[in-house]
Amino acid sequence: MTEFQSLCYKTLKQSVPAGSVITYGGLATLMNRPGAYRAVGSAMNKNPFAPEVPCHRVVKANGDLGAYAFGGELKQKRLQEEGVFVINNRIVNFKEICL
Repeated sequence: MTEFQSLCYKTLKQSVPAGSVITYGGLATLMNRPGAYRAVGSAMNKNPFAPEVPCHRVVKANGDLGAYAFGGELKQKRLQEEGVFVINNRIVNFKEICL
């Protein structure tokens, strides 16, 4: 695991509680690496600690769920179990729950 990936996982786990989401760019900004949103996406795709490190909480900037290494249905299910409302692969109350 790279140092960047480790920082991604640590920041995500400490900063994004159940019932909330963050964008790839938002997580990059929290890590003081604005603009590294693609690298964040790559790190999330390689997350060996899921679901303990909740990469399912990282979504696209428009509220779409985005990709998930374990499949989109599981990402949606995990979010819904945490109280996130999803319809047609999009978070309904995105602006209210996005950090």
